[in-house]
Amino acid sequence: MPPQVDGEAPVQDREQDRANDEAARARALALLEATHEFPCHYAVTVIAFNIETVTHAIRGAARPATDATGSAESSEAAAHEIRASREGKYLSHRFAVHVKGADEVLELYARLKSLEGVVTIL
Repeated sequence: MPPQVDGEAPVQDREQDRANDEAARARALALLEATHEFPCHYAVTVIAFNIETVTHAIRGAARPATDATGSAESSEAAAHEIRASREGKYLSHRFAVHVKGADEVLELYARLKSLEGVVTIL
């Protein structure tokens, strides 16, 4: 049996998970590069709870990347459209974010996925 730390998966399982994550990332990058011409405006939709702090967090996560000086690389802000669900419990946030490459798209998804209140990302 492989070594195991209390409450954690065996080392062999963690290594397999890491390899699977790296393979999934490589497939995602290849697919993005095959279907988009970078740099481009990348369309993304975020479904989230209708809470003001969640909306602000989503807007912040979708901002263009910053350069070493801290200023925005692009003078244009991400286009943002919001639509409420029929009952008003959820909001659909639609963005067109300027990205330089597929890596930036995956970073955008990671930032959005980490936010509390985000239900799904399309």
